[in-house]
Amino acid sequence: MILTAVPEPVVRAANSEVRKVISVKAYAVLAAVVAAAGIAAFAVLAFTAEPIEWAGVVPESLGVGGIAVAAALGLAVVLAGIFGAEATGAEYRYGTLAAGSLFTPDRNVLLGAKLAVTAAFSLATVLVVEVVGFGLVLLVARGKITVGGQHLAVLAGVALAVVCWSVIGAALGFLLRNPGRAVTVVVGLLIAEPLLWLIANALGIPAVCTVLPVSATVGSITGGVIPENVAFIAPTPAAIVLLLLWATAAGTAAWWDFTRREPADTSALRFGGRN
Repeated sequence: MILTAVPEPVVRAANSEVRKVISVKAYAVLAAVVAAAGIAAFAVLAFTAEPIEWAGVVPESLGVGGIAVAAALGLAVVLAGIFGAEATGAEYRYGTLAAGSLFTPDRNVLLGAKLAVTAAFSLATVLVVEVVGFGLVLLVARGKITVGGQHLAVLAGVALAVVCWSVIGAALGFLLRNPGRAVTVVVGLLIAEPLLWLIANALGIPAVCTVLPVSATVGSITGGVIPENVAFIAPTPAAIVLLLLWATAAGTAAWWDFTRREPADTSALRFGGRN
């Protein structure tokens, strides 16, 4: 078996991005909030769990604990998108990206390092929540619950959604080149799309919403427990593919823009040639 060493420029760029993330106090606080909220929600569920079969059960049926866990995991996904948007958008606010490009002139490597580290930081945070929180549930509520593949699928779906939204948020930061604009778009999308669901449902065409990113996210993190009459949420297998496509599309758009414009340019996305 032949192992290929990671090129030195890639290692150097990744190390630089890791140092940037861990040196910003606000990001550490954000991760702590996500971890604390998630673990606390799992603790509530662990101590209030009833001896029922969990397979196919919606959060409301699990009482306040189930609702708390659903809210905490949803919050983790939302904050992952906000973190990605802020982390890359702030590079333009403080002018650090232009300086970083001098040490990493290959824009593909620089962009890839930023997206990868952002996704890895978000994934590590949610994995702490899931491993510690679900472990607490298994320890405290042992004998009360029947754990199956569906629960692991929900946890895996949340982890995937966190990675995808951190990439989407980071891509928006690159495209809009301003953290405020990028965060506004992320939050606005999360608010506006459910309104589109209601409108489409009222018009009798809810299925058109299943291709949208928030619909794909909900479908990915629910493990297939969405009622059949809720037609505006993508079914779980297809939802995962759609969410990955949205993240890929966002990352590709960021790459297209980043490799054609100067890092010092802080104007929003425009469709034109290289400056």
